[in-house]
Amino acid sequence: MAICIFDTLTREMSPLEPLTPGQVKLYVCGPTVYDDCHIGHLMGPVLFDAVARWIRARGYKVEFINNITDIDDKIINRSIESGEPWDSIAQRYTDQYLQFLQELNIETITAHPRCSEYVPQMVAFIEDLVREDKAYLADDGVYFDIQKQEGYGKLTHRKLEDMQAGTRVQTQTSLRHPADFALWKNAKPEEPSWESPFGAGRPGWHIECSVMSSELLGQAFDLHGGGDDLKFPHHENEIAQSEAHGDAFASTWMHTGLVQYGGQKVGKSDPRMQDPAFRQQFQARWLLDTYGAPALRFFLLRSAYRRPVEIEPSTLEAARTGLMRMVKSLGELAENTEQVTLDEIQERALSDANAAHRENFIAAMDNDFSTGEALAELFSLAQEARTQSPKEKQISLTLVRDLGRLLGLFQPGDLGRLLAAGQGSQNELLEQVAAALLEVRSLAREQRSFETADALRDALLQAGISVEDEAGQKNSSANCNAAQTDALDQILDAALAARLAARAAKDFTTADGLRDALAGVGINIMDSADGSSWMHSPGGA
Repeated sequence: MAICIFDTLTREMSPLEPLTPGQVKLYVCGPTVYDDCHIGHLMGPVLFDAVARWIRARGYKVEFINNITDIDDKIINRSIESGEPWDSIAQRYTDQYLQFLQELNIETITAHPRCSEYVPQMVAFIEDLVREDKAYLADDGVYFDIQKQEGYGKLTHRKLEDMQAGTRVQTQTSLRHPADFALWKNAKPEEPSWESPFGAGRPGWHIECSVMSSELLGQAFDLHGGGDDLKFPHHENEIAQSEAHGDAFASTWMHTGLVQYGGQKVGKSDPRMQDPAFRQQFQARWLLDTYGAPALRFFLLRSAYRRPVEIEPSTLEAARTGLMRMVKSLGELAENTEQVTLDEIQERALSDANAAHRENFIAAMDNDFSTGEALAELFSLAQEARTQSPKEKQISLTLVRDLGRLLGLFQPGDLGRLLAAGQGSQNELLEQVAAALLEVRSLAREQRSFETADALRDALLQAGISVEDEAGQKNSSANCNAAQTDALDQILDAALAARLAARAAKDFTTADGLRDALAGVGINIMDSADGSSWMHSPGGA
């Protein structure tokens, strides 16, 4: 089965048919490097790294370009405000961005071209457009004449007569149309500039990507990606100037969803961003330190790339704890450095159930890179492995690991990274769980369910938490000095066993009390025919 992709331009699913057999060329717009990275800067690299990994797994060679915009009004304004040279600012934030990509295990990007490295090529590109009467000189630079390009607006289905100037377009009286956009901006005092036939100046925003993509991938290439907010004016203008320059451009367009909080889009103009605590939640460094790079990667892959991403502490922490439990279940398999190909995985003789999970995973990824559905198959397979024989379990978990690694997950050292990132929240949750179990233990003692009370005490002790019963007092206290990194798992697994024993003894008051107490601290117990399990859902109760 061929990989099928939703094309934003046609609004239809279409098979991946590379222009060059056996090779796929991908261009994804990168950051403007004038400030600290936020989650929006990381989404594209993570999501398209998974796309590129899967295309590669399917046997194609992938060339993946992710540019750096290091010439821009925002960088220049920051330089003027601070007195720091513009190129020093750009270099610092470029280094930061590349460091974050390394932490996130982004391995498929083949080049990070910088705009400042391609100014001569941009000048030549603009000269061609002026020569073909597709661009003209205005008072403050060179502009593209959108009325000269047939089909302008086809990506976003906008009509020319309804268009106004784009976000980064400054309307001038010398423009032929309000939506004509700058290809070259005349030099201003204190701004960086380059010589050109149009006078000293610097390139406009949109021309940068058209030139770098054509220089590195050719005039026509296979896939162009970016955030949904880049459709207009940036990608619309890229298409216009590139097709005016050489007819063909990107064959397929892919766009990722935007960042949301509380169901509302988050952007720089969002009034909520005035709150430092709110703003911090979206900063890349804070997210990586708080939840860990493996969890952030997993979090971004849990849903379809075209959907908005809801960024909230509860969803991020749930992703971290869910991934951590999965990595723990893999055990030594997760630390093994073995990498296998999709072909090798497909050649394995598997049980019918495991083969079905494998085929469902592959089908999900072939269907517009549906990482959320693919990961659901892995978690379902891991859940089934819990009740299998040791030999069958090893086969199932090896399949989980190998399929996950095709998407950059389950890497050696991930468990340590997850534990280090979440140590503070883990300890806090452990204390909350201990307090909840103490309450239930007191209830069990009141009900004279001493076996259950003792089981809960033993669960706490096993996790390194001592219990002190004060003479003549109904309540007990706990001293939480747990040193084990897996103390939370131990205490909750033992609590599930105690609840099961209480239900078997028909002590439903204690069993229900245990369930409700844990739900109060965000631990949900799920009962099934195969037994009970727990899941951490922060904020839920």
